[in-house]
Amino acid sequence: MSGRKGDWLRGETHKAVRNYVAGRDGRCCFYCRVGFPEDLAGVTLDHFIPYSVWPMSKPRNLVLACQPCNRAKEDALPVVFAWVLLRHYRYEVAA
Repeated sequence: MSGRKGDWLRGETHKAVRNYVAGRDGRCCFYCRVGFPEDLAGVTLDHFIPYSVWPMSKPRNLVLACQPCNRAKEDALPVVFAWVLLRHYRYEVAA
């Protein structure tokens, strides 16, 4: 493995991970909840916590996303996750 983003997510491994995530989370976009076809055509795997923040391409950090939502999110932290981090930081600074 060369260490680049998603290197191991190719070919049959990509299909297996995509099917696993679909079974775990349902066959819909994690962000907009639009349903996907049975064959998962047009589905992308998105790093829930951006790869630039947490370089992990394991299923626990992957969600299914439609292409428009995946492009819109890009490298941003999900709002809820950012809120938790900021709240924790606020309490640490105040203590």
